[in-house]
Amino acid sequence: MVSPHSMVANELAILVPFFTYVCIYMAIDLLFSVPVWLKGLTKILPIICLCMFVVHNEKKFSYGHHSLRKLLMGLILSAVGDVLLLTDSNKLFIVGGAMFAFAHCFYISAFGFTPLNLRAGGLVASVVMLVLIFFSKYCKMLQMLLLCCYATLIGVMAWRANAEVVFCSQRTATKVTGAVGAVLFLVSDFTVATNQLCFLVPHDQFIVMTTYYLAQLFITLGIVRDNKRKGD
Repeated sequence: MVSPHSMVANELAILVPFFTYVCIYMAIDLLFSVPVWLKGLTKILPIICLCMFVVHNEKKFSYGHHSLRKLLMGLILSAVGDVLLLTDSNKLFIVGGAMFAFAHCFYISAFGFTPLNLRAGGLVASVVMLVLIFFSKYCKMLQMLLLCCYATLIGVMAWRANAEVVFCSQRTATKVTGAVGAVLFLVSDFTVATNQLCFLVPHDQFIVMTTYYLAQLFITLGIVRDNKRKGD
């Protein structure tokens, strides 16, 4: 059995490129004017690192490999969405949003539906409803319809990530990691939507990308660690 300290050390060694590429992208995005292709490449490199991390662990642990494959698909779709969101085309922006919606479907499936924890689902649903009421003052009908569809998916993802954390007395650090990742994803996407549909958010790019990368990291670590724990 691998010790917790050894497991963390191995994870840090593998994820060092992730943190390095995040710093590179943030520096390029905030300080320099570069071609779109270069910005797109540096933007998805951290996600590619997470994909490699998942593949590395899928080879080592056979238990729950389907969950890891679903996680991998979610990360790949997120990377595609990242590139599409860099364009100025409204149609491609919508397609990019759709890629993230599909990614959330894979994350939902990876987190699973056991236990159900309807109280946690009710709490997340209440937050999503308040957010949608806020956006309804600024959005047109088509925008509101698309936003409702996306908010439902990311809300369900947050519910499933928090099903063994919120209102649970026996929560584990592994489950908390995934739950925090889901909440950070909500914060990131809320900032994006506010900036796009309502008003400009100060330092929006920094807020969006830091919460987004941390969200993907924590979701990945949560699901991978959970598979390791169940496989021991």
